[in-house]
Amino acid sequence: MENKYIYILNKKERREKKNTKKRNVNAEEVIFIFEKKLEGWNTIRIYNTIIQNNPNSQIDKKKTETISTGNCKIYPNELSKERYDYYLVLRENVYNYNNKQN
Repeated sequence: MENKYIYILNKKERREKKNTKKRNVNAEEVIFIFEKKLEGWNTIRIYNTIIQNNPNSQIDKKKTETISTGNCKIYPNELSKERYDYYLVLRENVYNYNNKQN
């Protein structure tokens, strides 16, 4: 029984690492994109600002557009408790903002 529990935890951890690596954007950049989207910025302006502030960022324009829809999962272990709660509120607000736009 305990081996099964350990296996499930290990599988969850591997999945989180894979998805985080595939996202290729750190959690703070996701929060930045959400904040600027709610301020009414265009995605190209958000992208250009990120690249200017951090030239080593791995983000691209298409990924910025995807994240700006609110479609980006961040895991609790990537941020502090307060920042993660803030991320959840922002994500919900971005969903609502995009629904009002459409």
